[in-house]
Amino acid sequence: MGIILAIALALTAGAGQAAAQAPAPSAPPAQQTEEQRWIFSDTQAALVPARIAFPRQAGTLTARRTQEFSHEGEGVDNALQYGSPDDAVFATVYVYYPGLPHAGLAAFATDEFIRVRETATRISTPMRLVPAGGIPDVAIRIDYANYRGMASSAAFMKAGRWLVKLRVSGPEARRAEVEAAMAALLQDMRFGAMNPAMAPHLISVSDCPADSGRVAARALPDPAGAEIAAHAFLATFDGGGNPATGEDGGRRDLPPRVPDRLCVTRLHIGDNVIPLLRGESGAAISVDGRTMAVAILSDNGNALEVVHAANLNRYVLLYHEIGGTSLLGGFDGVPSDAQITEILTGANREGTRVRVPVRFRPNRGPEMWLPSVAGASRPSATN
Repeated sequence: MGIILAIALALTAGAGQAAAQAPAPSAPPAQQTEEQRWIFSDTQAALVPARIAFPRQAGTLTARRTQEFSHEGEGVDNALQYGSPDDAVFATVYVYYPGLPHAGLAAFATDEFIRVRETATRISTPMRLVPAGGIPDVAIRIDYANYRGMASSAAFMKAGRWLVKLRVSGPEARRAEVEAAMAALLQDMRFGAMNPAMAPHLISVSDCPADSGRVAARALPDPAGAEIAAHAFLATFDGGGNPATGEDGGRRDLPPRVPDRLCVTRLHIGDNVIPLLRGESGAAISVDGRTMAVAILSDNGNALEVVHAANLNRYVLLYHEIGGTSLLGGFDGVPSDAQITEILTGANREGTRVRVPVRFRPNRGPEMWLPSVAGASRPSATN
């Protein structure tokens, strides 16, 4: 079982959907049609699995059609598309279920892919926190000029384990329509109680020092016997933070394990440029440890993450995608840039080998496949 092809597809296609190979679940969920996933009223369009609703009219734009980009029938990769009467101004609402749902990382990834691929693009208004659905400072927004010759705006937010990304674009001469449509989408969207909107974490990114990422780490033996379950449990955590309730009954959301301050170096692999974010060493940020490195493979949630799990006495490598996370190998430190490159290209075949695949489905607990003593896999549901 491996993810070499999956990572290669992510590197080649950018926003293409990558999937680690895994055994089919013993009881797959019933497939849903677009009509079952989306409910339309005169004023709203609601995605049922996420319990999130959007306005049917946003400025001059009207909601026209829904779309499922991947994982057909599972409802984990959804879109609602809008257009103006002449189709010159348009918007897409993405609602997806990634293995690492972190609004700050999503904003960085989209900004990176926009400005690397479209070098003439300029930031007209930098990243900042804005209200959404009547909740203050719950979305990250950034505005662009000259994106493929157009005005464009993007916003990102986390709701439970879901990520929501809004994109609006149109001719520069109609920037006012673009901004009005974004304002209306943010103002009139609504979050359900099942997946509450969570305070996003903006990440501050600077260039890594020239000597960072040079020290290689030693690969550790895989955990034996039942210990693999404890390591695989890490892959079930929501590294973007979890909704929680304090003793007084108020919201006390758990923080993400990803630091708010990171540095970036860029790996050149063939024709691809992969941003590799690195964090400083320190104590665990959340119950699931501390993120030490994240290689951003696309702007849809595909990423390779290194987590310092002090309780497991190792640095664990996780591969994230929409609807799942795969547990890879463990190291005695943070892998070097060269080691990360070898894993991404498949040169390190042991590094790309999936130890335990975990799948996430809306409104259900994660499901993992644990290796048996005989080397087969058995499903294990967790809550």
